[in-house]
Amino acid sequence: MSVLRKNIISLFTLRGANYILPLVTVPYLVRVLGPANFGRIAFAQAFIQYFVMLTDYGFDLSATRSIARAVNDSVKISRIFNAVLWVKLLTMLAGFGMMSGITFIVPSFHHDFPLFALCYLAVLGNALFPQWLYQGIQRMGYITAFTVIARTIAVISIFLVVRHQNQYLLAAGLMSLGMPLAGILALSYAARVANIRFALPLFDDIKHVLINGWHIFIATIGGTLYNSSNIFMLGLVAPSVVVGYFAAADKLLKALQSLIYPVSDAVYPHIAMLLMRSREQAFAFIGKLLGLFSLSSLLIAVVLIFGADQITHIAFGLQYGPSAEIIRLLSLWPLLIALNVIFGALFIVQLNLGRLLSISILIPAIVHILLLYPVARFLGAEGVAALMLLTELFVLCIRLTGLFRTHRQELGMLVVGIFGVRI
Repeated sequence: MSVLRKNIISLFTLRGANYILPLVTVPYLVRVLGPANFGRIAFAQAFIQYFVMLTDYGFDLSATRSIARAVNDSVKISRIFNAVLWVKLLTMLAGFGMMSGITFIVPSFHHDFPLFALCYLAVLGNALFPQWLYQGIQRMGYITAFTVIARTIAVISIFLVVRHQNQYLLAAGLMSLGMPLAGILALSYAARVANIRFALPLFDDIKHVLINGWHIFIATIGGTLYNSSNIFMLGLVAPSVVVGYFAAADKLLKALQSLIYPVSDAVYPHIAMLLMRSREQAFAFIGKLLGLFSLSSLLIAVVLIFGADQITHIAFGLQYGPSAEIIRLLSLWPLLIALNVIFGALFIVQLNLGRLLSISILIPAIVHILLLYPVARFLGAEGVAALMLLTELFVLCIRLTGLFRTHRQELGMLVVGIFGVRI
């Protein structure tokens, strides 16, 4: 089996551990905790995602690309690794101070500080988990195994110990525990697998990784703003039970969306190396992925449109009936996400079009944030779902317009990959 296929399988398993395994607990938790407490956890997780974004800094793309290009230079890989790890850890600590300060300043957040603190374990996990290292050296099997072990422990613990509505704090802590455990295991094997030498980073190395990831970080800010802010804003203007309905549908859609990322993550370093040999082959390869993603996402959309009620009843129970309409409204969301992943991470980032990447995220994100409060207040969860769909469409339009103006030749190579014909 080729390295690429092994990595795709490993990343499918990894995404399954990160999204599908936690989703297994959702039907149980929504029933045990009820919509209100489940909504409180969802609100806290949305709040904490802002700090996950700060800690991530786009390293999953920028550091992966740098390590893939230095795959035969263990000294350079160690320097990149140490710089990225220390930046993430320091950002994580600073973020906890910011989160604590915000909780202290905002009166309505005071009583939920324990909930926020437990959910902040996800930020610690993001800082410790070196997916970018293993992905760059194309050795995904190790962190996949670590993640499955850690997530399985967390899932089993939820089923064993969470029994009552008032145990939502315990549930939140266990839901966030998997990533830190996986991160510790992955770091312990980094020296053996990638010949990493742990050391304090040089200032120039820190400066380099920060500059290298800047445009991706800016794009990530926009993506986080119009993704995590949806539940966060609903939590500010709507009852917790409404947040619970929306969060249940959101988790289902994100689990389906996660099916896209294993392939894109696995082929990312492969495309980076392929571009150094043949641009035509690289973009034809991306075109094949575009066709595959589009077709599978359309099939998912058809199932969601016609089966939303049955899916909701089976997954969440009869009390989550309002979630069905949200699922139906978001049925085309996985398709738009798939297209934006192709034209973003696998096309724009590979061409180093940082400005286009940033603009394509920031402008839609600003529009989304400006509209989010009135939409959430007056149109509720269904309005927010419709706004999510329109925002992703806006992102796609900006990316395609920018690429058509400056990189028509590469888009032509993409069409060759989709249809096997030249234009």
